[in-house]
Amino acid sequence: MRTYFLLSFLTAGLLCGAGCAAGNGEDDPCLANPQPGCPNYIDPCMANPQPGCPNYVDPCETDPQPGCPNYVDPDPALANTITLGSVAYTVDSTYMEKLEDGFWYLYAQLKNANKPLVIHAVRFRCNTPGYTIEAWSGKDSINGKETPSAMVNRYAAAGRQVKVAINGGFYGMSTDGVPTGVEVVKGMMVCLGDVNQPSIGFDGNNKPYIDNLRFDAKVKSATGVERPITTVNTTRWDNLLVLFNSAKGKRTGANQYGCEALCAPKTGQWETLDNHINVACRVERIESHAGNMAIPKGKFVLSGHGTSDTYLSSNLRAGDDIAVTVDYTFPQSPGHNSADVRNIVSGYNIVLKNNAVITPNSSQYTADEYAMLVSNNPRTSAGYSDDKKYVYFTVVEGRRTGVSVGVSTAQLGQIMQYLGATDALNLDGGGSSCLTIGSTAKNYLSDGSQRAVCNGLAIIKK
Repeated sequence: MRTYFLLSFLTAGLLCGAGCAAGNGEDDPCLANPQPGCPNYIDPCMANPQPGCPNYVDPCETDPQPGCPNYVDPDPALANTITLGSVAYTVDSTYMEKLEDGFWYLYAQLKNANKPLVIHAVRFRCNTPGYTIEAWSGKDSINGKETPSAMVNRYAAAGRQVKVAINGGFYGMSTDGVPTGVEVVKGMMVCLGDVNQPSIGFDGNNKPYIDNLRFDAKVKSATGVERPITTVNTTRWDNLLVLFNSAKGKRTGANQYGCEALCAPKTGQWETLDNHINVACRVERIESHAGNMAIPKGKFVLSGHGTSDTYLSSNLRAGDDIAVTVDYTFPQSPGHNSADVRNIVSGYNIVLKNNAVITPNSSQYTADEYAMLVSNNPRTSAGYSDDKKYVYFTVVEGRRTGVSVGVSTAQLGQIMQYLGATDALNLDGGGSSCLTIGSTAKNYLSDGSQRAVCNGLAIIKK
C-alpha cells in the first residue's frame, strides 16, 4: 500500500512539475503586462513624457500658449507710418479687438490725399487649443460656388463653429467655379489645377507653408504594373489618367472615348482616409467606351484616355486588388507629405517671401496678367510670421473713391509685412475679397454684396 502511494505521489509530482513549469511561463506577469522590474519593461515616460513623469517638461513653461495659466497674448504692434511703393502714409486710425486668446481683429485707415486705404485683418496664433485652420470648398464641390457667410452658416447647421473665414483661390468664371489652382480639404484633393500657381497649406497642427506644389500619384495593378495618375477632378484630355472623387459631383463627366474603373478602399472611405499613400483598393467595376461613370460617396473613379485607356483595360479587372497613391509635397519645405499637409488653396503670386516684398516681373506674365497685378484693386492675402506662430488673414478694401482705392500686389506684400508677416500669398481679389468674423463680413464689398467663390480658408472650432 505504501509503495502504491509513493509511486502515485512521484508520478503526480513529475506531471505537476512539467505542467507547472509551463504554467509558470505562460502566467508570467512580465509577459502579459510588463511593469517596472521586468526585463522587458519599457518606461512610457521615456517614449512619451507626460504630466507625472520625472522627465516631463511642461510646454506652458517653455512656450506659453493660449490656454496656459501664464500665457500673455501680446498686443499687435502697428507703426504710425507706412510707405507703399513711393507713397507715404500716416496711419490715421486703428482699431484692435482681442476676440479671445489667440485671436485679434485689426483695422487700420491709411491716410493719403490721393490714395487712402482701409485694411482689415485677423491675427491668429496657430497653436491656439481647440481650433483648426481648414480650406473650405463652395458647397463641398468642385462645381459649386458659395459666399463665405453662406459657408459659415452651412457649417453651423452641421454643428461646426467657424470663427474666421476668407475667400480663397482664383477660379474660372466660365466653368461654374472650378479652381484654376490646387485645392485640398481635410486631406482629400478636391482639384489639381495649375501647380505653377503657388499655394498656402496647413498641417494638422496649423503649421503654415507657402510653395508650389509637387504632385506624385500612381496606380499599381494586381500584377504590379504602375501608371502615373495625371490629375484629379479636372478635364480628361488625350492620354491622361484622371482620378475623380465625390468632390467632382455625382458623375465624372468624361466622354465615351476611354475607359473608367470604379474603385473603393478596402478599409474606410476615400473622403475620410488619414492619407492617400499606397491605399489598398478593390476594383468594383470597369467600363470601356461608356463614360460619365457614377461616383458613389466614399469611392473614386480612375478614368483614362488613349494610352491610359490601354493601361486600364489591359491591367485592371473587376475584383482586382490594386494600390493607389495620391501624394503631394511642398519641395522647399522638405520632410512632409500629404499625410501631414491637410488643407491647401492656391493663390496667384507670392507677395512676401522671407520678409522680402516680391514685385512682379513683366517678363513672367502676359500683358493682361501684369496689368492686373500692378493695378489698384481690392486684395485678399494669407500669410504668416517668421516663426510660423501667427497666421494673418487680410483684406484691403478697394474701389471706394475717397475712402480706399485698393493696392497692387507688391503693395499688398508691404501691408502684410507691416502687419507682422514675413511670407504671404495673393489670393483672389476684386469683388471676391471678403473677410468674415462669424458670418459677418468686416470689409466693404466692392460688388455691393458677397460674391459666391470657389473656396477659401477658415479657422474652425474643433
